[in-house]
Amino acid sequence: MKALKKLTSAEELFEHSKDWALLILRIIPSFYLFFYHGMRKITAGTESWEWLGKAAMTLIGINFGYVLFGFLAAFSEGILTWLVSLGVCTRVSSLFIMITMFFAGAYHLADGESPESPFIYFTVYLVLFLLGPGKFSLDRRLFNNG
Repeated sequence: MKALKKLTSAEELFEHSKDWALLILRIIPSFYLFFYHGMRKITAGTESWEWLGKAAMTLIGINFGYVLFGFLAAFSEGILTWLVSLGVCTRVSSLFIMITMFFAGAYHLADGESPESPFIYFTVYLVLFLLGPGKFSLDRRLFNNG
């Protein structure tokens, strides 16, 4: 009966369960975002970055800096996902990934495709932005002395 009460209560399921959940939420989605999207984009080069930047920025009327914006998207998916996995600069990295996922979702929506995947990633990184990386992170060790 005590176990059932724990399952239905708002208290932690076990010691540091929130921190373990944040660790899992940092590592698994970041791995998939990097492996299936970021790795290819960060190594693709300027032509790909220009296409990527143009695809997203023209949605909001920006007609310049396509290579830069495309690189920032590739950087978010290809480098910042690693920082989130490790729990380094987690909130800042999550914010940049959220912006990238917002534009990716808007692009897919405007193109008549499903925006589901980018908006799910957006939600994951929103949670990490709001809650932080948790106890099992380098952020905690570097900035909170322990």
